Amino acid sequence: MAEEPDRLKREIETTRATLTHDVDRLAEKTSPRQVAKRRWTAVKEKVMGTTEHTRHTASELTDTAGEKAHAAADKVREAPQAVARQAQGNPLAAGIIAFGVGMLTASLMPVTDAERRAGQQLKEHGGDLTDKVKDVASDLKDDLGGTVRHAAGEVRETAEDAARTTAGTARSGAHDVRNTATS
Repeated sequence: MAEEPDRLKREIETTRATLTHDVDRLAEKTSPRQVAKRRWTAVKEKVMGTTEHTRHTASELTDTAGEKAHAAADKVREAPQAVARQAQGNPLAAGIIAFGVGMLTASLMPVTDAERRAGQQLKEHGGDLTDKVKDVASDLKDDLGGTVRHAAGEVRETAEDAARTTAGTARSGAHDVRNTATS
């Protein structure tokens, strides 16, 4: 009989421990903080995917970026051959391409001291040269103006002569037609 109360005490203790554990789990599950945490995790996983999915996607993006970089590098390496193929048999195209490459290279290089000094000298002495060019251009304009006026006068005279000749020929033709019609 003494065993019966001990056994009942053990069962009560076991039941109490199980109940305590269940109540703790329910309290944790219904805690506002835990509810918010679970919902936040669910939203995060829906938006960003699981961490496994995110890692997989990041790996794919890295692979794709690497492939694109290699493809671009290959295109850059092939560019001289492609330009040579397109310019083959067309020296003008080759010259234009070479000029463009030279201009690009020149624009990327820094200005040297010698170039800077030459530019300064051009600025200082360029005013004299500009004045001389303006004088020559003005003289040329005056000379050409007279020549152009003279040529325009000759063209006008030739046009007037042609108009008079055409009018005379037309009158003569009309007179001949009348005479033929009346005879």
